[in-house]
Parts: sequence; C-alpha cells; structure tokens
Amino acid sequence: MNHFHDALPAVARPPLWRAGLVLALFGAAYGLLAVVNHYLFRTYAYDLGIYNQALWDYAHLRPNANSVMRYNNLLGDHFTLTQLLYAPLYWVFGSYALVLAQIGLVLGGGCGAYRLHLLRTQGRQPGAALALLVLFLSTWGVYSALAFDYHDNVLAAMLLPWLFYWFEADRRGRATAVAALLALSKENMALWLVFIALGLALLHWRTPARRTWALALAAGAAAYFLAVVLVVVPALGAGQAYGYQANYAALGTSAGEVLTTLATRPFFVLKLLFVNYFNAPNGDHVKRELHAMVLLSGGLALLRRPAYLLMLAPIYGQKLLSANVSHWGLNAQYSIEFVPVLHAALSQWLARGAAPRRAAQWATAAAVLALAATVVSMQVRVSPGYDKAAQQFFRGRHYQQPFDAGAAHRALALLPPTARVSATSAVLPHLAARPFVYLFPYVGDADYLVALPQASTYPLSDSALTAELARYQRNGRWQTLPGTGPVRVLRRLRSLPPPPRRIFERRALGAADTARGYPNAGR
Repeated sequence: MNHFHDALPAVARPPLWRAGLVLALFGAAYGLLAVVNHYLFRTYAYDLGIYNQALWDYAHLRPNANSVMRYNNLLGDHFTLTQLLYAPLYWVFGSYALVLAQIGLVLGGGCGAYRLHLLRTQGRQPGAALALLVLFLSTWGVYSALAFDYHDNVLAAMLLPWLFYWFEADRRGRATAVAALLALSKENMALWLVFIALGLALLHWRTPARRTWALALAAGAAAYFLAVVLVVVPALGAGQAYGYQANYAALGTSAGEVLTTLATRPFFVLKLLFVNYFNAPNGDHVKRELHAMVLLSGGLALLRRPAYLLMLAPIYGQKLLSANVSHWGLNAQYSIEFVPVLHAALSQWLARGAAPRRAAQWATAAAVLALAATVVSMQVRVSPGYDKAAQQFFRGRHYQQPFDAGAAHRALALLPPTARVSATSAVLPHLAARPFVYLFPYVGDADYLVALPQASTYPLSDSALTAELARYQRNGRWQTLPGTGPVRVLRRLRSLPPPPRRIFERRALGAADTARGYPNAGR
C-alpha cells in the first residue's frame, strides 16, 4: 500500500491509519467469530476436518490420501493447489491454521478493495474509499463464510480486488499472476474467472490492450477448467468423472444436457433463480432472501454496471440452480464471491464523476445499509440450517457451550498422536493431524472412538449416537476410558494390524454411506 500511497499527489494522500484501524477492528471481530467457533467445537469434519488432514500432509511434503472422505488423493475431489501455500502455518498454529489464514485472506481482500477505489479516483475520494472498505468487510457473505469452517473459494474471492487493481493499473504481469492463483484455488473458481474476464473485456472494450488481455484470460481459464474437470480430476480419482454436476439435476444429468437446457430453455432457467422448483422442505422464500440481501449490499450498482452482473452469472448459477437447498440462501461459504463484485461495481459507479463529498456520503449510506442488513440477517434468517450461536459473535450465546470446552480439549490431548481414531463431526477437526481419522459412525480399523455428545454428532442424531456407542460397549471389544470430561472415549482392547499404507478400497463414499447422511454431494 505504501508504494501506491507515495505515488499520489500530496493533497490526495489519505491517512493510512484510518484504513488500518478499520481493518484491525474487523479483524478482531472475525477472530471472535471464527477462532471462538473452532475452540468451542463449532467446526466440523466437513470441511475443516478434511482440509486440516490435508494441510498436515502438505506440511510433511506429501500428497493427501484423505481418510475422512476416503479419497486416495483429495485432489480427485476438488482440485485445489493453493493449500500448499499454507502448509508452513500448520507448524505454528496447528488445527487453527486454516481458520486464521482465512481471516487474513479477508483482511487482505479488504486492503485490495481499498486500494482499488483510491486508484480509480487517484486518491480524490478517500472518504468513499474508507466507507466502501467498511461495506466490503460488512457484507453478509464474509460472516457466513467465516462462521463455517474453511473453504478455498474465500481465497479466490479475496484475490479478485487485487486482480481488478493490477489490471486497471496496467500491471498485467501481476494481474496474470493473481488470476493464476485464483484459478488454482479451486477448479470451479477457474470457471468463475472466465466470466470475470469477459466482464472486464466489456468494461474496457474501447481499450484494445486491456480487451485483448481479458479475452485471452477468459480463453485460458476456460481451457484450464475443462482440462481439470475432464482429464485431471478423473485421473486422480481412479477414472471416476467429476461428480459435482449431479447437483444440477433440474438442468440435466450430463454436461451436454446442462448446456442444452441453458441454451434452449432460458425462461425455465430464469424461473429456477427464484422458485423452489424441487419443493424442498423449508425452501420457500430462500432465494428471494438472497436477492434482497444482494440489493441491500450495493446490488443496485449491478444494474448500473451490468458487466459485473455477468461476472456473477456462474455464482448465481451454482447457488440457485442447485438441487441442494443449502446452496440457495445466505449460509456458509456459498455467498463469499458476491462481496468483491458488489464492492467493485459500487466503486466504479461512485468513481465516475461523483464529487468527493457526495461520493463519501453515498458510500457511507451504502455501508451503513449493508452492515444493518448483515446484522438483521444474523437475527432473522429464512435460509434453513442457520446456527445463530455460531454467527452472532456479539451475543453471549456465541461464547457458551453446555459443556466444559477446556476439559474436552484436555481429554483430546491424551490421545496418542498416531492412533487411528473415529470421531464425531465437531471433534474431528481437532484430531485430523494423523494418518487415519474417520467420521463416526464409520469405524474401520480405528483404535479409539471419540464422541462429544453435546456438540454436533452429524450424520447421527443424539439418540442414534447414544445407541451406537452403547452397542460398541456391549460387544466386549471396547473399553470406556474414565476421566475424559464431556468427551466419551472408547479404546479397542485388541488393536487391529496397521495397514501397510494409507489407501482406501473406495475412492469416495458409497451408496450406503450416502443413505446414512454423509454430506459428500454438498461440498
């Protein structure tokens, strides 16, 4: 930030301490949200447990054969290479590494958003830049993502302001590097990058050099996406095709059928963006809630700058055309991509001719409205599956659990670090740094069963968990360990022979597991 700041005229140099203070305040709020959730066992096997085991392997310079999902190479599920960059953080922060990295990514994205507006206005709208930074950090998608584990699309979304910044600064080498990182973060983010690049081409159509670069980026991102989905993922996944297109059954059962539906039935596809087509329980009004939040978070700027709406086309598609109701609304990581696009659209609207004072007033009003909408959405939400305690970091319930979390952590610390463990969902992310850790009720060759009945027991109900543990206690092959506080620990009396290497008979969960509720299709 200092290099750009020094390049501005003296009269246009905004005081950096204001932006630093905003970032520090929001960073503290994010820490209270995400770090406290992890400590209090509100992070889960899907997805932090999966990625914590992957990070542990990457920190030891080896690929991840993921025992949680039972994939022999996790990259055969989602092809994400950027987690390798976080691997050193494991040695410092352990199971908190990805949680903290994600907070840092959001703050870094906010820094890029702040610089972007200063660049667009040559520093003439410092008040608007600061207010838009608040809007960026206040938008609901940030809090929903941070409240639910770790996900690689957060990195992609937080790289986008920097892509805009370096592109508009005519530093296309740096913009290309950022775009490459964005594509490598996750295979579907490469598809998003195609639409981002097409939007940039439209915005800068009259500038030949920028237009050519943007169109070349779109072509490169499309080629990369197709190569990964059609060649790389099947190769890493023992020949099985990329599985996530199954989420879009309303459009077709194959990529060809999906494309045909999109091309020949546009009004049907448009209808899917607004209605509960599958009559999902608790699915009514969920999509409308999303549209309302977009408008309240600066979405009017999308109508003034339709190229940004084009950038969001695949995000709307992956959310609202999905058969999974959990994708539709405001929850989890499925809204983070809206944040940088809404900011960029509103920034460009205000940067085009608005006087500094008027721009600051409009930006402040937009930021206040976005923050208010986020706070209200934390209190009242249509989207099913919403956990108020996990997200309302400004209320006492967020810092409480009906058990002694410290005693639970002390009990987990007693487990041998190399022991094979089957654990319930809320416990698993804290035990993932080992070769074999399974999501209970799958036990396999585990030496220990570890359950925290008062936290999430997904995919089992509380009563089903109790029945399962009682069944193991009765069969005479397991011993209940005393002195483990709120955690229930069973040890196998006669350990099974360790496997020669970490390899699984199945690439993924089978039909029987899916029937028991494993959320494989939702990732």
